Amino acid sequence: MSMRWGKRAASGWLQAGSSMLVLGATLVAAGRSSFWQQLGHLRLPWLVWAAAILLVQFPIMAARWCLFARVLAVPLSFSHALSEYVLATLLNQVLPFGVWGDVTRVVRHAKAPDQGDGHGYTGAALAVVLERASGQLGLWLVVLAVLPTWTLLVPWRASTNRALGTLGLVTAAIAAVGIVLLRRVRASKIWQARARESLRALVAPRMLVLHLPLSLLLVGLHTSAFFCIAHAFGFALSFELAIRAVPLVLVATTLPFFLGGWGIREATVAGLYHAAGLASANGVSIAIVYGCLSLLTSLPGLWSLRPRLAGAPLVNSGLPHEQALRQ
Repeated sequence: MSMRWGKRAASGWLQAGSSMLVLGATLVAAGRSSFWQQLGHLRLPWLVWAAAILLVQFPIMAARWCLFARVLAVPLSFSHALSEYVLATLLNQVLPFGVWGDVTRVVRHAKAPDQGDGHGYTGAALAVVLERASGQLGLWLVVLAVLPTWTLLVPWRASTNRALGTLGLVTAAIAAVGIVLLRRVRASKIWQARARESLRALVAPRMLVLHLPLSLLLVGLHTSAFFCIAHAFGFALSFELAIRAVPLVLVATTLPFFLGGWGIREATVAGLYHAAGLASANGVSIAIVYGCLSLLTSLPGLWSLRPRLAGAPLVNSGLPHEQALRQ
């Protein structure tokens, strides 16, 4: 047990070190002195707008979680989902691997008093997995839509085509290996039934029209927050360029090698700004403030750690889409 925790601690320190190393290198390359100079010219109203936008994302994500919990017949109230999601977002940013917040959601949901069907952990885990899968689905749809527009900004060379071809082959090989391994796993009948039910919950047309707009809206909110932070610095940034860049930045921050997305987020923004012919230092400044605001707006999640709320029972939510799911 101690050896296992030692490995996890080492991995955590490695992630933190990678983040700090990449962030430091990015600041040096972009000009760290310019960041501190720009920081003194921030305009508060735009920052308040950005923080408000980041706060709005939490009820939307909580509603998406409740949606999948309800279709899986796992009791979950909207108020509980909201407080737990803010806490999970905070933990994902400050703990290694970026998944401990979601693990906490599963455990605290499954240990609720009314999870008496004997499969509380399975249902709670599937609800979280589907909720996160919906977010990735919406994000990648936007990425695939905006990625071709970068050909207007970045020179397209034969080497680029070769690199993309190699990336495609590697991705296909990983997917093939994953499918083979999954087919060799003998899952229980209960798990197989749950998996089929979950897949239907994600891709069924009547579900797509409910959860996919929420996921697309969340991408738009992150883009809007980035846009507001840019204007807080007084930088000229069109929303058109922001919607091209931010989804790619969000994808980069999901890489598990960096703590809370730090380092890779700033390096990605710097690269995209450079490709767009803008000052990389400006992009790095926006990315740093974006990361700080994301952390700041998730701090209220600590409130849900109070013992009184930690043991609060979950009840059926009364979300507007309840009747649609029963049809």
